[in-house]
Amino acid sequence: MKQSLILLMMLSLTILAGSCATILSGKKNTINIKHGTPEKALIYLDGEFLGEAPLKMRISKYKLQHGSMLEIKKEGYQTQRFEVVRSPHTWYVVADILTGVLPLIIDTANGNIYRTNTRNIEYILVPSNQLNQGKE
Repeated sequence: MKQSLILLMMLSLTILAGSCATILSGKKNTINIKHGTPEKALIYLDGEFLGEAPLKMRISKYKLQHGSMLEIKKEGYQTQRFEVVRSPHTWYVVADILTGVLPLIIDTANGNIYRTNTRNIEYILVPSNQLNQGKE
């Protein structure tokens, strides 16, 4: 009886302490567009307007997917594009492996183990007239 209680407690602890990404990160990823040139550029994600730079926003992981396109635009400037790339977060993988295989499976299956490359973006937009001068 005592052994089964200890086993149950260890299993519960592993499940509760594991799945670090699911517990710690939740269902949103952060996009942080820092100050850039020119100021107050417009930020779009897959064609949907998010706001003006600088911008720090938490976006649903279901909306911010691998292959999504983040665009920074301003009239008179060339649009700058960033493709969203999602990759496993090293610390979450290590923590999940240390707590067992089940947490790693849970975090991978629900997508919480992945982080995006859009966490801190600085931009410099090139004026459109400079592009035309370079082609002449």
